[in-house]
Amino acid sequence: MNGLKPCGAHARTTGKPCRQPAMANGRCRLHGGKSTGRPVTSWLWTKEAKEIREEARQLIKEVKELNAMLK
Repeated sequence: MNGLKPCGAHARTTGKPCRQPAMANGRCRLHGGKSTGRPVTSWLWTKEAKEIREEARQLIKEVKELNAMLK
């Protein structure tokens, strides 16, 4: 391993530690090395998109109520 310390994460199946060389943070690239969190994969679930959908629901509800009053 060229003098680098091993990752050390334990496998669930065997219980043996990982033998991959560790990065600066102490884990190998397979065990949490570069992860920065879950990426936003779609604009559909952002706060702004949820607010826009809620406003649209309210407008639709108001239009239906006005339509019912005109009948």
